[in-house]
Amino acid sequence: MVIDKYEELVARMNARLREYGEIADVTTPDEDWSIKELVAHLIDSASNNHQRFIRLQQAGELLFPGYDAEEWRRTSKAKGMDYALLVDLWYAYNRFLLGIIASVDEDALKNAWVSGDGRKSLGFLIEDYYAHLLWHEELFLKIKRTIDESR
Repeated sequence: MVIDKYEELVARMNARLREYGEIADVTTPDEDWSIKELVAHLIDSASNNHQRFIRLQQAGELLFPGYDAEEWRRTSKAKGMDYALLVDLWYAYNRFLLGIIASVDEDALKNAWVSGDGRKSLGFLIEDYYAHLLWHEELFLKIKRTIDESR
């Protein structure tokens, strides 16, 4: 993975998310989740992947629990949290993850997380995390367009 692309994506998303404060609680007809809840979801993702990125450098194969986004959403109750705090945390966490990813032991990239979905290598998980952020960037843009068009 090219770390520069990841850094650019995180910086771009950070700038955009900071602009969305006034619409952070809006839920569009197409999306059941608000932007605020999606940022909290991305913090969950960073947290879960942090564990994977570190632990899979320490062991060849590990079992991790799955992730049920709806349950985490329900339990965290992020709707009542401060949006700026969530964006700050997401950004700081991703800056931290950038450092981890940049220094991953290449010998560990084949180490794997074993789950009900099968075996996923550390290398795959790092690439998949980047793809997940890209997908959310597009989703945020779509939500913003939908809100703008309804005004």
